[in-house]
Amino acid sequence: GERPIAPLSDELIAAGCTLEGVGGFPLRASGRMRAGRFELPGNVSSQYISGLLLAAPLLDGDTEIAVTGTLESRPYVDLTIDVLASFGVTVDIEEGATPGGLPLTVFRVPRQGYRTPGTIAVEGDWSNAAFWLCAGALGRHSVTVRGVSPTSIQGDRAISAALMLFGAKGQRNARAATIRPDRLHGIELDAHDIPDLVPVLSAVAACAEGTTRFTGCARLRIKESDRLATTAAELANLGACVRVDGDGLLIEGRERLSGGRVESHNDHRIAMMGAIAAVRCEGPVEIAGAEAVNKSYPAFFDHYRLLGGDVELFDE
Repeated sequence: GERPIAPLSDELIAAGCTLEGVGGFPLRASGRMRAGRFELPGNVSSQYISGLLLAAPLLDGDTEIAVTGTLESRPYVDLTIDVLASFGVTVDIEEGATPGGLPLTVFRVPRQGYRTPGTIAVEGDWSNAAFWLCAGALGRHSVTVRGVSPTSIQGDRAISAALMLFGAKGQRNARAATIRPDRLHGIELDAHDIPDLVPVLSAVAACAEGTTRFTGCARLRIKESDRLATTAAELANLGACVRVDGDGLLIEGRERLSGGRVESHNDHRIAMMGAIAAVRCEGPVEIAGAEAVNKSYPAFFDHYRLLGGDVELFDE
């Protein structure tokens, strides 16, 4: 509830909605959103744009969503548009520039409603697959994740390529991805379109020989936690050498980590990062607030055990 929702909330209020309790729970919404032009910066959250795209076909007229500046996490918006197309919704996209020279992307959605395709297949989630593939890079045995598509629009399918840049061996086919461990070395990676991969890739970098630099990570500051700060702090608690470097992370790798206590900060990706980092820790890893995984992956620790991990759950 503490995640910022402005300027989306401002645009919704201007379009006729009433929001109460912004910045916490409960959040109450009422009123009827009007069609029109919505303006958002591109560097805050792609979820704002996806939400408006989902609402636009049901509004009382044609809608424009104007995004100023570079649109970060663009693959998530492309994924939304692809799903909309499956339900008969057309979205026109115009790329241009503002009078000041900033990039401008305008999504135009006519009033049209939805048409069910009858049956639709929901593909596997590369964002969650990434944790197991990173475990494959850090561990002693290969890990295969089935049900993920190499041609997916999801930006996080880049996890395989990123791990191979680190030096791991990889293989993909139409139904699965496999990562095998090998000697890892530091890399430089612009995470502009794949910010959700940064925490777990940082765990890999912490155990890769040399220096790794992640850039383009500014949006990580407004996730469930400030993921730049929490990734650096919690990996450091496990013995890693990680520091925030502007809008990125700078990581000096070492062969093994010590282990220790990780605070999840109520952030599912930080909790799962700690569990994957444990693969390379000399001692046990204790994750406080581990229930945060329930947001996106309630079976995470069950699957961790299935892969040979030793997990003990307890209440504090």
